Amino acid sequence: MHTKLSLLNVLFYLCVFSLSLNQYSAIFKSGEVNVYLFDLLIAVFVVYGMLVFLIKKQLTFPKSYIFFIAFTVIAGLSLVSKVGLLEGIQLVASGMYFVRWVLYLLSGLVVFNMVKSSFISTQKLFTVFIISGLFISLAGFVQLVLLPDFETLDPVLGWDPHKNRLASTFFDPNFVGAYLTLCLVFVIEKLSVVIKAKDRNNFTPLLISSFVLITAIFLTFSRSAWLMLAVVVLIYGIFKYRLLLVLALILVFSAYFFVPRVQTRLSGTTDPADSARFRLVSWGNTWEIAKDNPLLGVGFNVFRYAQKDYGYLTVDTFENHSGAGADSSLLFILATTGVFGLATFMIGFCKNPSSNLLPLITCVSLLVDSQFINSLFYPQILFLWLIVLGISSSYSLRK
Repeated sequence: MHTKLSLLNVLFYLCVFSLSLNQYSAIFKSGEVNVYLFDLLIAVFVVYGMLVFLIKKQLTFPKSYIFFIAFTVIAGLSLVSKVGLLEGIQLVASGMYFVRWVLYLLSGLVVFNMVKSSFISTQKLFTVFIISGLFISLAGFVQLVLLPDFETLDPVLGWDPHKNRLASTFFDPNFVGAYLTLCLVFVIEKLSVVIKAKDRNNFTPLLISSFVLITAIFLTFSRSAWLMLAVVVLIYGIFKYRLLLVLALILVFSAYFFVPRVQTRLSGTTDPADSARFRLVSWGNTWEIAKDNPLLGVGFNVFRYAQKDYGYLTVDTFENHSGAGADSSLLFILATTGVFGLATFMIGFCKNPSSNLLPLITCVSLLVDSQFINSLFYPQILFLWLIVLGISSSYSLRK
């Protein structure tokens, strides 16, 4: 049994590594169906992990997952209710999105049971994701040197024309900024343990890690990521480290007055496409779709085809990477699964019995960030927050 559990750990590490590669792990991509190595590895991890714990008769569920299971049932029903209206490729694409959600939910369940059975510690989990964040940050620094302007990429690929912004392996500064912010939270959690234990050997590496991650987040020039980071600092500052608030204010004012692009970015004049305005349009479009389909939504995830039917997507924009989502995760859930789906999801996401700050910070910061991008369902971020909410519901985060 030891061999099986060791293999399970290896599979988990491979999942995190492939998730860190992100777009570089693509196996097949089309406008409607994308297959990545990390999706396949997570499927293997889930199947093997479920078998291991079922055979041992040790499979248990975190309390918060009850509501996510209810959400999954509602999402499945919403999709099934639209089967007769979907063509072959549309049903396949929407079905694969649902399967991905189920697999990622189960991956969090497997990790929860690994922690519960002491096969991996929460501190080791934090370390793995910190290493992932550092890898992505370093890859982002390289990207800024080799590919600072995404306008040089073929427009057929569907990427936004980001210029001089850290996008790393994600090819998107907003999502990579959100992921790195969560990795920074893990650094702070480990630092709190190290400081209490007076562990000088690990203090310096963690301090350097925080500097690297903060620098990378800053270089994304993503307003949503900066806001998410501000929420993290605010919560830690209020509940734990008042000095952190002072340091953050000094850094913010210094960046604002000494880095001109920060001023223009915050005022919204840097982006020629005026992304803030397009975000308002996305919110309005999503609300219109949700308003017309209040109970079960348009189907999980039939959103791309619903947008096309409403005339919000043209032939040129139908296959864009953002076509299947909305610039607000909560509006996206409402539009695709209705009020019942949104209610069960929000209860599962926000209701957590842990007294630790980690789930609170994860939930609040992600909820804020997810009002500007669909971060709650972005694979790398989805994998991470499902694990956090699972392990924090019943077990000490200090171990």
